[in-house]
Amino acid sequence: MYFDPEQYGKRLRELRLLHGMTQEELAEELHISLDHMRKMEKGRRTCSIDLLVEISVYFKVSTDYLLTGKVSDRVAERTKILTVIAELSELAKSF
Repeated sequence: MYFDPEQYGKRLRELRLLHGMTQEELAEELHISLDHMRKMEKGRRTCSIDLLVEISVYFKVSTDYLLTGKVSDRVAERTKILTVIAELSELAKSF
């Protein structure tokens, strides 16, 4: 298994969207520039270990998941739950 910056960016974007955040909001929470945030999501820039740990803690996922996509059963279950919550929130908006 190896680190793929584009896949890392996709996972980061997916987590951000699951939490209903814009790139601007997440960049502000992480104390980074919007440009850095955009480049990370596109796989054009990586981050420091400190920022990786901060993202991991913020989204309550493992650094292993962020870097390689490897998920434990617990992370997979949490991701599924967040997906359902996001879908239900969208449905609720239509009522």
